[in-house]
Amino acid sequence: MTSFDPDFNSPREIADFYRRKGLQPIPAKGKRPAVEWKAYQNAPISQEVFEGWYNEKTGTQRSNGDIGTLLGKASGNKLMADLDIYKPGGEAANNWYLGVLAVHNNGLELETWEQVTGGGGRQLFFECPVGWTPPNVTTDIFVDIKGQGGFAVLPPSRHSSGKLYKWREGRSPDDIPIMVAPQWLCEEIERLAREHGGARASGPRTGGNGKYNSASGTYDDWGHRKDGREDYLTRFVWGAACDYRRAEGAFKPTPNEVEAKAKEKYTVYFGIVTSKVDGPPEDKERRLEAEGRGWTEFWAKWRRAIDQWDGKLRDEADKPPPKQEAPDLEADFGAAAEKAKATGDTFERLDIPQIKNLSDPKWLVGGLIIEQALGFVYGPPGCLKTFIALDLALTFATAKPLWWGRAVERGGAVIYISSEGLGDLKFRIKAWEQHRKTVADASPFRLIRQGINFMKAEDVGKLLATVQAVADETKAPIAAVFVDTVSRVLPGSDENLQKDMTVFVAACDAVRQRFGATVVGIHHTSRAGNMRGSTVIPAAGDFIVEVRREPGAAVGSIFAAKIKAGEDGWEQQFKTVTVQLGDIGGHSSLVIDADPGGGAASADAPGSGPAGWPTKDTLRQILAAIAEQWLKKEPWCYSKNSPRSATVNIMKRWRIKRKIVDDILAEWVAHGVVAHDTLDAKRHIQGYRKMMDI
Repeated sequence: MTSFDPDFNSPREIADFYRRKGLQPIPAKGKRPAVEWKAYQNAPISQEVFEGWYNEKTGTQRSNGDIGTLLGKASGNKLMADLDIYKPGGEAANNWYLGVLAVHNNGLELETWEQVTGGGGRQLFFECPVGWTPPNVTTDIFVDIKGQGGFAVLPPSRHSSGKLYKWREGRSPDDIPIMVAPQWLCEEIERLAREHGGARASGPRTGGNGKYNSASGTYDDWGHRKDGREDYLTRFVWGAACDYRRAEGAFKPTPNEVEAKAKEKYTVYFGIVTSKVDGPPEDKERRLEAEGRGWTEFWAKWRRAIDQWDGKLRDEADKPPPKQEAPDLEADFGAAAEKAKATGDTFERLDIPQIKNLSDPKWLVGGLIIEQALGFVYGPPGCLKTFIALDLALTFATAKPLWWGRAVERGGAVIYISSEGLGDLKFRIKAWEQHRKTVADASPFRLIRQGINFMKAEDVGKLLATVQAVADETKAPIAAVFVDTVSRVLPGSDENLQKDMTVFVAACDAVRQRFGATVVGIHHTSRAGNMRGSTVIPAAGDFIVEVRREPGAAVGSIFAAKIKAGEDGWEQQFKTVTVQLGDIGGHSSLVIDADPGGGAASADAPGSGPAGWPTKDTLRQILAAIAEQWLKKEPWCYSKNSPRSATVNIMKRWRIKRKIVDDILAEWVAHGVVAHDTLDAKRHIQGYRKMMDI
């Protein structure tokens, strides 16, 4: 058998095909191996074992058409990402994957092996980068990662629905090679395991109204545990321990493995529950400990559960899961179609001329911010992002025609939400007025200085009423609402959790849609230099502006990381201006101005580049990073698909367009600034090496 053809090939030929593609074939029964498999999870099976299963005359599985594979070491260190998009709630899996692609891969699909399950789910296979071991985890958002010891059913096995597993057209092992998982995907998988790890059956269940309910406790609208706390801790630990026993089987894990699994499950529990007493997020662990619901009590209950490994825990784990009747979706769809046909209730359909006559996007600031948008301005502490946001807000409120040389299409009322750093706000406004030669006293600018929690429905409702009050009292349309900072309106929540950030975005959308306003969030960077938090935030943004400034520098730049309605990837320089207020106290403050003369790096040094390139400081940072990677023996290289790709890493870290990055590298090679050299001939490690400074 040279190609995959389930209609004509025997089980042996299909198993042999997968074996040659680097997978570990395992006879299947339903969604489980049909043979004892644990002995084969760390290395490929021998020919003797293969013949024992698939010999066409004597093999025990020679007539079994269902087949699967062990992931991890048995299959050359491969993983499978299972997206259960067809299940109720499965849109969370789809949203996670689309968000990851939007942030890291310009929304483009990854070209690797992909199969469609009999139930309609998506399963994508990847080869793991050298040195990285993927988690083997079931999550609460219907994304499962099968890593070391994980099992996946393969085509042409039959699903319980009666349908066959099939390779997606153009994505079978026959069509394309398996893709090595990019570094960013590995990081997102690890984050997924941290944030959502834990079997779905053990977590809280949703009622018909979409809220979490329990006979012995309640949850808020976003799934955080509020009452029945002690009972919930006991049930959570027992459910998690049962899942663990079910996954491991009779073999009892080592004490170290038991503790590691307890910490993994505690992370899930910690993200679900809240303390009885409100307080800052960083104090949550101490408060839970004081209430007897923290790690100490969790660990004690966990050990008591594991002590029953071969007793009650085994008995509970061996119970078959409750049988669920599959909904007759085809009948439901048919009935709904007949009803829509009878009532004429169909969706609007636009032909090409109608599409061409749709209104163009309306810019609030030309080439940067459209009306009724959600966007973010972010950067590290001290980069002056708040000064830039205030400059924008006052420009809208005073109906200035230009902002940094860009046309401002309309002004209007502005609501600025900020509960921090208000001591010198009046000086910032006075300096802005003096520098811009404008008096803003009568402008429709309003400050909200109370703390607002965007995770609480009552706070969001109060905000909507407040915005309406501003519109009524100023008799002006709401141009923009500024949230400074995003972290301040999310007390007690986790910016890395998709479900929390989805609620935040929904709150922003409520403001945006009701008032036709643009919402601008001021946000921080992560340790890696990206925008902090879940991928939900950048995926939801219509525009994302990164503020770049070296600490203490009088100049900096804004980088258009994402402009949904226009061109992005450009960078505009700014400078700081110190304005003396001339008051009795001798106060002064900064104002931010565009810096027309601070654009491209000088071309005096070799490879410093033409106009349109990033600043010279940025180029030096890139060159320093190339040198650092070489010294770490992990040089950045030519390949676009490797986690060491120079182009991809530079694009991601410095938010520079691919074409410009390619031009920079080509120019540097031509001028001898860098060279593509061999670091380790035996291991075939090649990459860029710094040869000179610029």
